[in-house]
Amino acid sequence: MRQAGLRPDQQAANAAVSRWLREVANARVHATTGEIPAARLALERPALQGLPAPYAGRSARSTALAPVRKPVIGYQHPLALYEELAAAGGMS
Repeated sequence: MRQAGLRPDQQAANAAVSRWLREVANARVHATTGEIPAARLALERPALQGLPAPYAGRSARSTALAPVRKPVIGYQHPLALYEELAAAGGMS
């Protein structure tokens, strides 16, 4: 798009990609399946499930009842303890 002197934005880029998919990528024979993806999709479309409803987000009630997370307590002791143990064992 820049080569044509156009400044790409989201809508222009999506339009260009959609055209490329329709005319090039989905119109040629796929190397693995040996079929044209657009034709294969047309055959399989009746067997596909519908898309779920868009996510509406959390309701006020579900946010209010969210569990309180406890802080993660590590297994690392203060370094002074290790120094004391090393000194007591004659390792220092």
